Amino acid sequence: MTEHTDPAERFTVSIGVREGVIVASASGELDYHHAGRFQERISEAWETLRSPALILNMAAVAFCDSMGIGVLVLLRNRSREQGRLLVLSALPAHLERVLTLTGLRGAFLIEPSVEDAIRSVAGSSGTQ
Repeated sequence: MTEHTDPAERFTVSIGVREGVIVASASGELDYHHAGRFQERISEAWETLRSPALILNMAAVAFCDSMGIGVLVLLRNRSREQGRLLVLSALPAHLERVLTLTGLRGAFLIEPSVEDAIRSVAGSSGTQ
C-alpha cells in the first residue's frame, strides 16, 4: 500500500512580528514544489509589514534543494537592494553544509537562534 501525500502539506511558513522584526518560520521541504510559494509569502510579508529586517527561522526545514537555495539567494539580494537585513536563524546541519559547500555561507548573516537574530538586528545599523 502506497501513501500519497499532497506536496502542499509538506511545507508551511508561519509569519509573525517579534520586537518589530518579521520572523518567518519555515517547516518541511523547501524544494521545487514549495520554493515559489515560500518566496511569495516572504515578499508579501516584507511589503505588508514594512520591517527593516526579516529573520528566516529555518530550524524545521527538513530538506532544501537548489530551488530553495535559489530563493534564499534571491531574498538576500533583494534585502541588500532595499537596504534591509535578512538573517537566517537556527540552520539545520544539512542546510548549513549545503551553504558551505556552495560557497554561500559567508553571503548570509546567520545566527544560532531566533532570539540571537533579534539581538543581532537590534544591534545593527540596518545594513548588511
